[in-house]
Amino acid sequence: MAKKNQLSTKVLYRKLDKLYEQSPILDIHSKKKWVIFSDLHMGDGGSTDDFKQNANLFTSALKSYYLKRDHALILNGDVEELQRFQLKKIVNSWKEVYRLFDQFNVKDSLFKTVGNHDLELQLMRNLPFNYKLYDSLRLRFGNDNLFVFHGHQASKKYQEHNELIGFTLKYFANPLGIKSYSVSHSSKKQYKIEKRVYGFSSFNKVVSIIGHTHRPLFESLHKVERLRYKIEKLCRDYAAADSNEIDEIKSEIKSHKKELKKYHKENNEHGFQSYVYNTLFHIPCLFNSGCVVGKRGMTCIEIEEDKIRLVHWFDKRISKKYLMQSGYQPERLGDSDFYRMVVNEESLQYVFTRINFLS
Repeated sequence: MAKKNQLSTKVLYRKLDKLYEQSPILDIHSKKKWVIFSDLHMGDGGSTDDFKQNANLFTSALKSYYLKRDHALILNGDVEELQRFQLKKIVNSWKEVYRLFDQFNVKDSLFKTVGNHDLELQLMRNLPFNYKLYDSLRLRFGNDNLFVFHGHQASKKYQEHNELIGFTLKYFANPLGIKSYSVSHSSKKQYKIEKRVYGFSSFNKVVSIIGHTHRPLFESLHKVERLRYKIEKLCRDYAAADSNEIDEIKSEIKSHKKELKKYHKENNEHGFQSYVYNTLFHIPCLFNSGCVVGKRGMTCIEIEEDKIRLVHWFDKRISKKYLMQSGYQPERLGDSDFYRMVVNEESLQYVFTRINFLS
């Protein structure tokens, strides 16, 4: 069994090699700012449409933030939920969203990759939009590369059984009113996919930015590991802090500890989630933009000049968590109930320095 799994992994790595080599190359500095969203899973606007909950949040972020600030938009797969709904119904239900996509597109600032849930788009004729479709993209940063692809390409299951999964969702789950069950609900499946992409990325000394698992990752770190790093850094800051800073740092440490304990209690993953993909060094080569269909908001990856960020958007009417806790600085979107919050930020130069020296 172990030998069979090794062969499967080698086959997947060869496919990723081919995908990488065939990716169109864009100079990252050709646009001043980039934003990457994945996994919208847009449906028919009905009760089983996963996109519906955060639709206003997403359209407001595009219209009032990213368009105004002249971002290029990368939609990194699973934009349309074609395994459950017909494209015509999706487009008719979300006309405002497509009008916003059009505004990016006319400025040559829309890049749309396909995922396993909207793979059919590549086979369709006379699409109701004129967006160019990609399997993947490479953003050139000096002599280094960011490899943007949906992520299902690293899954043997989705490579072989995507059509069967789509048939089950469309003709059994939909009529029964069952929402999608996917890899995003399984931590073990998420981990396997992430580990494969991590291995590919560290070996090839590239930054990979994926979606698919719906789990936000920054510098190859899951939320648990990010919280631990933050707590460690705050402890260092506390040791060197003056009297005016001590109370605030103590409050932040307490807040992050509470959040970490709550996560472990809810997920019951004390042992499983304590990982950095089991390598000698922590290589910051894997990023994941998360998804637009989160219960407490949506996440995305932003790139601006030399900076890369993981950003969380939320509606305070659904969750006030980050408005109540210290250590976070949410930015309100105009006079709306929507907020943008930078979860992590780092210099790409520093990221690639670590990758090139430690891989």
